[in-house]
Amino acid sequence: MKTTLITASALALMLATGAYAQGNGAQGNGQRGASFIASWDMSQTGTVSPEDMQTRRGDMFDMFDHDGNGYLEADEIAQMAETVTAQGELRVERQAENRAERQQDGRRGQGQNANPTGSIIHAAMSVEFNDVNGDGRISREEFLTATARLFATLDRNGDGRIDLSDF
Repeated sequence: MKTTLITASALALMLATGAYAQGNGAQGNGQRGASFIASWDMSQTGTVSPEDMQTRRGDMFDMFDHDGNGYLEADEIAQMAETVTAQGELRVERQAENRAERQQDGRRGQGQNANPTGSIIHAAMSVEFNDVNGDGRISREEFLTATARLFATLDRNGDGRIDLSDF
């Protein structure tokens, strides 16, 4: 039951970061990246700083570290992968729905696939991205250290903050 509750919480958190990361959620008001910023802007400044991202990823790590030992091990990594996969599938469904709505309304545009923010965040949850020493588990330190690489990827203009101009 605890794992199910944690998984549901993790999925809810990730939905806020991925499914609407392209700016199509209620918070995004159609502006690309607005929902991502609303979800990851822990300091409420309107932009995502490296510290905001570090805090958010620390919360995510804690959510998946079910036994609280400071490592994501095989079962927890599997749970994380299932959650990421489920979230990705939901994102794809929503993208298809959004495309269909745009076509029905005669609207044109790039659509959600033009900006892969959700995919980047999902990849940053993987063992490959985080397991620096190759021992098959992810320490909290490894997970948080990898945040700098994720931030650099998302900070497309390199100004040290993630804002709408990065989308």
